[in-house]
Amino acid sequence: MGLIALVAAGWVMKLWQADLATPFRYAPLDDTKFYLMLIRSVIRHGWFEAGSSLGAPFGQQLADFPQGADNLNFVIIRGLALFSSNPGLIDNLFFLLTFPLAAVSAFVVMRKLAVAQGPAAVGAVLFALLPYHFYRGESQLLLSAYYSVPLSAYLFLSVFLDDSRFRRRATSGSRALTWLSWRTVRTVLICGVIASSGLYYAAFALVLLSAGALVALLAGRGRAAVASAVGCVLLIAVILVANLSPGLIYRAEHGANPLIARSLTDTELLGLKPAQLLLPVQGHRLPVLRNVNSEYAKAGSSGYCEQCYETLGSVGNVGFLWLLAGALAAMLGAGGLLARSRLNGPAALGVLLSLLIASVGGFSSLLAYFLTPDVRGWNRMSLFIAFFSLLAVACLAQAGLRRLARRGVATYWTAAALVAVLALGVLDQTDDDFVPRYRSAAVEYRSDSAFFGQVQQRLGAGAAVAELPYVPFPEGYGATTSALGFASPGYGTTYEEARGYISSTSLRWSYGAGKGRAADWESELAGKPLTLAVAATSLSGFSGLVIEPTGYPVPALTLRSALRAQLGEEPLVSRDGELWFFDLRPYAARLEGILGAQRQGEVRHATLYPLRVKCSSTGLTLSGGSPSQPIAATLTADISGVEPAFGALTARFPDGSVERVPAATGSGVIDHQVRLTGGSRTVQFLARKPVPATGGVQVQAATLTAQAYKPLTSSPASAIMAGYPPPTCQVHPGLSPQPQTAVR
Repeated sequence: MGLIALVAAGWVMKLWQADLATPFRYAPLDDTKFYLMLIRSVIRHGWFEAGSSLGAPFGQQLADFPQGADNLNFVIIRGLALFSSNPGLIDNLFFLLTFPLAAVSAFVVMRKLAVAQGPAAVGAVLFALLPYHFYRGESQLLLSAYYSVPLSAYLFLSVFLDDSRFRRRATSGSRALTWLSWRTVRTVLICGVIASSGLYYAAFALVLLSAGALVALLAGRGRAAVASAVGCVLLIAVILVANLSPGLIYRAEHGANPLIARSLTDTELLGLKPAQLLLPVQGHRLPVLRNVNSEYAKAGSSGYCEQCYETLGSVGNVGFLWLLAGALAAMLGAGGLLARSRLNGPAALGVLLSLLIASVGGFSSLLAYFLTPDVRGWNRMSLFIAFFSLLAVACLAQAGLRRLARRGVATYWTAAALVAVLALGVLDQTDDDFVPRYRSAAVEYRSDSAFFGQVQQRLGAGAAVAELPYVPFPEGYGATTSALGFASPGYGTTYEEARGYISSTSLRWSYGAGKGRAADWESELAGKPLTLAVAATSLSGFSGLVIEPTGYPVPALTLRSALRAQLGEEPLVSRDGELWFFDLRPYAARLEGILGAQRQGEVRHATLYPLRVKCSSTGLTLSGGSPSQPIAATLTADISGVEPAFGALTARFPDGSVERVPAATGSGVIDHQVRLTGGSRTVQFLARKPVPATGGVQVQAATLTAQAYKPLTSSPASAIMAGYPPPTCQVHPGLSPQPQTAVR
């Protein structure tokens, strides 16, 4: 069964055109390189935690972006890594493996539910070849591994088939040991697989089984059925918590990270849309259906459309509509449709509950509002609807085959009918858009491998390499745009700066420290001049610098000229011209000779343990330094939106001094010396007259520059910034006390 699914997937993707040694996908605007990064960590360190190889020198910490719910998938990846150290090859092999895994899982469950072998095979293969699978692909590699969904559906169906998942065995030993029957052990294993092969799929299973337990209780199905469902929920929850425990412990110790937060808006945006289930796949092979889905998406989508690939396909649509029609008929007292198979009723209930839970504005929105918005992509629950629908089709096919057999139709004709349904289903729910762009991915991957191979050869094992421009990890700037006011950069990178780690084997990289955490020192250099950032980095233990020139708004020639003038060398350029490398060691040696060891240490400390400035409701919060080691610094910021109606707008600093912000032009600049001695200090904005609740001023490019950097800024600062400035703050000034304190 798995082989059939694999061969069919290979035909859809035209696998004969691929080079298995290079990833099928290597695009800049999705999560492909995130998963390649995790695979490299498994190869290099034995698990997906990268240690000090990323986020140098402190190391990467994934606790804010936990991957533990996929531990079983990483065990599979670890097994593949025993035979290869090429992340591209392992990425491809794991993705291809997800097709037979999904097919075999669906087939085994359908057979366990007494579906005949032929119909079960058709349903299982079509389940493995859903448009969802190809859409996720290697860009969301672990979501492609949805083999746990049939197992979750099986547990749900068991509740309503009087098939308790826990059974005692006859024994004279301890009462607890009587529960160690093969059925109980098998249920525990199933729950373990569900809880260890994807956070989303485990969460969906928990919600669906909980809803099933409630329905069983209200319907009077008996204590055994309810207890079976509750037992499965508890098992999955306990194992899931165990998988996620490192991240939960880290969050309890360090607090939640506000920069990695989901919202109710995300849940609404990514909810399931029932209409999309029935639409043809985008780019359908029949011209008359080719543009239906895309035109519908244009008319009703804001642009990003995950739901466009929750399509069930024509075969799945038959089962979906059959179950809905049967459920509606049963509500009217005509249950004949569902009564034709013992599986139809529970499957119809599974479809209805999935729709009620996952649809936009459904119960998932209540879960997001009252419990947690972290599980946001509820459209992905379409997999449960797909399985229930294909199960219904398999039951219909089984009934049809029995009827044909009673009429004496030859077996080979019924087999041919099943093959025809399978072929038509595969053709209907796939299209040529599912063929990866093998050539372009291979060209870039090989270019990166050659380039970073040269970098590693030049620097030697264990060397640390800085990367600019600064890009937040995880999810780049995109995740912070709406919540924090970031203006999206001119290029849409998310995980592009993982390329060096993916393609090298022994270097350490500045990229990858979790945004919003203390280890993310590089974020504080983003708003400073490039010349200062390069000098500070070179004095902080980094031997090399990799630049992505497309990440800067200035022409590449201007950028290259500025770096050449500062570092005194030409860069090593990748084959595709997208990456530059500079050896920082000669430049660092020159700086060390000028500054001396003490000042070099001060610069290193100021760089790796930076002063920080954040927005607050009425001003800015400054942090850094300590009572034993106070740090002098300069606070700079641009102020705009100053209304004459505010009267005189002033800024009150931690030392008690006050500075007026000019209101004549509606904007001004803060340039103030501060001294930080640990903890948090506040810069408060004050107005002479009350400011309306909806009013305020905008604070842009707020930056703290330590006094230790002064020797590095004696020459004229470059107009090119190291990265993208911090977000604009909307500040609501307080009311100045009367009489006003002295203003300078």
